[in-house]
Amino acid sequence: MTPKLQIKPLPPEHLATPFTWAQQEGWNPGTHDLIPFTQVDPMGFIGGYLNDELVATISAVRYNQHFGFIGFYIVAPTHRGKGNGLQVWNAGVERLADLPCVGLDGVLVQTDNYQKSGFKFAHKNCRYEGNPEQFRAKASGKLDQGEHLKPLAAVGVDTLVSFDERYFPTRRETFLNAWATQTDHHGFAIMRGHEICAYGIIRSCSMGYKIGPLFAQTPVQACSLVLALCSNLDPQTPVYLDPPASNAVAINLAQSLGMRMVFETARMYKGATPSLPIENIYGITSFELG
Repeated sequence: MTPKLQIKPLPPEHLATPFTWAQQEGWNPGTHDLIPFTQVDPMGFIGGYLNDELVATISAVRYNQHFGFIGFYIVAPTHRGKGNGLQVWNAGVERLADLPCVGLDGVLVQTDNYQKSGFKFAHKNCRYEGNPEQFRAKASGKLDQGEHLKPLAAVGVDTLVSFDERYFPTRRETFLNAWATQTDHHGFAIMRGHEICAYGIIRSCSMGYKIGPLFAQTPVQACSLVLALCSNLDPQTPVYLDPPASNAVAINLAQSLGMRMVFETARMYKGATPSLPIENIYGITSFELG
């Protein structure tokens, strides 16, 4: 008799499994992503179990009563094609069913399936890869007079959260408190007087480093942040940036720095599609959490 799939929140001893599976799938998660992700929503990771064996996972994270995000939708290779993934997917969608907006970044070939669950395509996100040596050789432009770089640790949390809220579907104070201070994460802001006009964070990953988020008002600001964030890295270290495909200026900046596109996702939303200033988003925070 075929055992029935048991669906339940992941216990603490299994929370690292989705990140391990994501690494094996080539998604290159951050080395220390588990801590900030689970601080946002400790019950947000769901597993499908067969005879106590974890065979499928999904994250259905509630930022608050306004916004949630789906990620880490993975089925163990030996258990694919048996309906296990669909059951876990339905459980994740159901967990966030009461929210007015839910987002995801999915592989392009699955967009039709996500649409069946009520998700609508918003835009593509593109993963670009380069290295600090390329960036330093190809960068150009100087910050405007009155603008200066400042370590993110020296910027007040309330100031950072209020600025970030303009570029993300909801206020995310809990997440940013963890994301900006986590081990092997560091960031810079560009200040104009006492006001933030741009900021970015870089973190170590399974392979190389990822920059995200990267929010800026001009390509010069974005470029200056890339250089500052990579200033202490080995020149040949892989660095990744995930700009929205619909931000032509961001794509042009990535290409002008010698980066090449290696991956694409479909950003989709269920419910109301957020109105965001895509032209100022040079790098999203994470494919797994928005």
